[in-house]
Amino acid sequence: MSNSYLVIIPIYNGEKTLQKLYQQLLSQNVKDILFVDDGSNDNTANILYENHLPFISHKKNLGKGRALFSGIMYARDHGFDYVLSMDIDLQHPVNRIPCFSKIMGKNRIVIGFRRDMSLMPWQRVFSNRTTSFLLSIRTRTKILDSQCGFRLFPTKIIDEVKFTENGFQFESEFLIKCALIGYEIYHVHIPTIYQDEKSSVRNVFDTVKFISVYLRSYLW
Repeated sequence: MSNSYLVIIPIYNGEKTLQKLYQQLLSQNVKDILFVDDGSNDNTANILYENHLPFISHKKNLGKGRALFSGIMYARDHGFDYVLSMDIDLQHPVNRIPCFSKIMGKNRIVIGFRRDMSLMPWQRVFSNRTTSFLLSIRTRTKILDSQCGFRLFPTKIIDEVKFTENGFQFESEFLIKCALIGYEIYHVHIPTIYQDEKSSVRNVFDTVKFISVYLRSYLW
């Protein structure tokens, strides 16, 4: 299964979009897919089960980071060399997946980069640009879109790095720790797709958590 990758999609209350995303992936001939239901309290679990979609689940909501961690562990244990993570909200265009797979490498993390953020709320733009700037300083590597969850990376990372964050801060912790041990950061340009969907990010709480992770990273 050389150079194989598993698409993992963490879900928390994703009943409105999960079937559409699954069909989009199939239309691009992507068949190795895993949904990670992170304790959803809507109809997500029933939709996954009744439509025989590939999934694992948490009994309760543990956070996006923990859902990603579970997906990476599953990929490693089932012989996949790489993981491609995507969000459930249809913001990540499946037709860009080949651009990620073309430049994947065993010591490389490929991240989606949204150049035009004019469609995003100003709070999200400010947060994204600020965290990207700070993470670039910390890692001494140019990181253009630190909050983009569209990423491709080797599953062996799970055995090389100890992760502790369970929430959205996992994605920042991931970039810092991987860059510090020598992983290269590459980018793939993707369009900005942002409608009226409600974000799961809690602005004040998650900003405080990011600052905590960022400051503690200097002790790692």
